[in-house]
Amino acid sequence: MTMTNLTIDRLTLKLSGFSEPEGQRLAQIVTQRLASSHLTNHEPSDLAALKVTIPTRSNASVDWLAEQIVTSILRQLNQTLG
Repeated sequence: MTMTNLTIDRLTLKLSGFSEPEGQRLAQIVTQRLASSHLTNHEPSDLAALKVTIPTRSNASVDWLAEQIVTSILRQLNQTLG
């Protein structure tokens, strides 16, 4: 079973080395991937905040960074809500 409803009130990204358009693209990719993702927990729960830190990687692409962010968010959500 999967959780079908995930609401994110605010997504804040603190980036260095990316242009504003790249940052906007990153936010769009992250939200799209989260929207199409599945959580293993199906119990509704409120989580006040979640913080994800991705180590710096030189020449990291927007797609790679988005994947790292989404993977970390989903991992934490599954652990916290599970």
